[in-house]
Amino acid sequence: MKVSHLPGQSNLYSQGVDFGTQIIGCYTETFNKVDSTNNVAIRLGKEFKPEGTLVIAEDQTVGRGRHSRTWYSAPGLNILATVILRHWLLKSQIGLPCLIGAVAVADAIRECTGLSTEIKWPNDVQVNGRKVAGLLAELEYDHRRQPFLVLGFGVNVNVESFPIGLRQTATSLQIESGETWCRITLLGAILRWIEKYYFDLKNSQTGPLIERSNQLCSILGRKIEIEAAEKTFSGIAEGIEKDGGLLLLLNQESKNRRKFLIGEVVRTSR
Repeated sequence: MKVSHLPGQSNLYSQGVDFGTQIIGCYTETFNKVDSTNNVAIRLGKEFKPEGTLVIAEDQTVGRGRHSRTWYSAPGLNILATVILRHWLLKSQIGLPCLIGAVAVADAIRECTGLSTEIKWPNDVQVNGRKVAGLLAELEYDHRRQPFLVLGFGVNVNVESFPIGLRQTATSLQIESGETWCRITLLGAILRWIEKYYFDLKNSQTGPLIERSNQLCSILGRKIEIEAAEKTFSGIAEGIEKDGGLLLLLNQESKNRRKFLIGEVVRTSR
């Protein structure tokens, strides 16, 4: 899986790559540069492209994360991709797609590199406490008013350095391991893990996903602050629930708890 030549130049545009999946990535749209892989996937979804369609780009000009934050990525060195999913989500499942992506990326990195990964609920993957990947799930509707989901993921693979403002919070597989990694191999592993957990979701068997999420979650048992609904809540992160929500113990004396389906962890302490 390691390559010592071709630093970041493995061809993500290769047509006909067999990722070993049944639907995810079986139809692929590849680009040199796009505004955002999620934006492209949304356009394709509205054109009724099949479930599992994969959009890959070497560079994106307005890549974004949650809350419309800019996603930094050096061209030609990372994985920038989005998949189209067409399963009808129940209201109780709305928090699960992003969790599927985060756990899939974390498991794939472990599988391919041996690095220890964690997830920071709800959509970051970390190595040694710094962000190595991010996820963004967006719900849209096609022209027949049928819902579909786009699940985007960016993985810092072969970046050797970051802008000064990101060096304390961001990292890459190259920085953490000192090795250059084949992006096609890693992408295939990510897609297989996404498909595994996605099929579980479609079959209403999300137990393994939730169990794995709790194993990987870096904030459990720690005091955190979470921003949600324009308010800040403080408490002990107790676990990820079956709907993907984070359970927070707000008051240890009264045992008052609250579940968050959306929100952002802005501070953690031991």
